[in-house]
Amino acid sequence: MLTVTGLTKSYGKEIILDDVTFTMNPGERTGFTGRNGSGKTTLLRLIVGEEEADSGTISMPRGYTVSYLSQHIRFTEKTVLKEACANMHVSDDGRDETYRVKSILLGLGFSPSRFDFDPRMLSGGYQVRLNLAKILVSEPNLLLLDEPTNYLDIVSIRWLIHSCVPGKTRLSS
Repeated sequence: MLTVTGLTKSYGKEIILDDVTFTMNPGERTGFTGRNGSGKTTLLRLIVGEEEADSGTISMPRGYTVSYLSQHIRFTEKTVLKEACANMHVSDDGRDETYRVKSILLGLGFSPSRFDFDPRMLSGGYQVRLNLAKILVSEPNLLLLDEPTNYLDIVSIRWLIHSCVPGKTRLSS
């Protein structure tokens, strides 16, 4: 559960968020809409702690994990598959769970022939999809997507809607 109470944020004299209050329960999917500059991205950055609010509180249970799909892309591995596995939690029994990573990559539109590509050689859209795959592999409690339709086609959007772990919360702007 995510609870935002009385959140206010301004830049100089321009008030971006003014006394924002809401609660999101597990399994809810919420979308924020509004014109550019209305505070959607600012709200997401506040939730993940990239920015600080002028006032108000953001609270969530201890151990609650939040992942934010940032547009800043950085890769450390030499192949798409290895990069997608970078955030994977190792199972308690030591099983290889790369099948789950491959399933996520396939759902996001990667063909198996691209699993061995250097991530830096992918188009910008596929680089963002790879970052999304890394986040999905880590199974966060809350997934924050900033303008998700900018980099996903309709097939990938449908897959994402139907495949994410039940009971997890998603918030997008």
